[in-house]
Amino acid sequence: MLQAVKKVEIIITSLEVPAVLKIFKKNQVVNYTEIENVSGSGEHGFSGDDLITNTYLMVICPEPEMVDRLAIALKPLMKKMGGIFIVSDAQWIAH
Repeated sequence: MLQAVKKVEIIITSLEVPAVLKIFKKNQVVNYTEIENVSGSGEHGFSGDDLITNTYLMVICPEPEMVDRLAIALKPLMKKMGGIFIVSDAQWIAH
């Protein structure tokens, strides 16, 4: 049976990954996916081929409150350093 969840996707500079992982730990996020060296294009042009690379982090949140906690905790870092924080509805197989 599928269970409704929230999917949080974060793209930040690789330099900020340790700070984000500290925030994850503080907010009891233990399951996440990390993909290094991602690139793309946005309002500031192409990003990903310079000395500072980007990292993609994905967290599945079974409880919506976790999304709010992460958004509040990550906002100061993202305001200072930039990045992307996306939340979408998803379903996963509860096992």
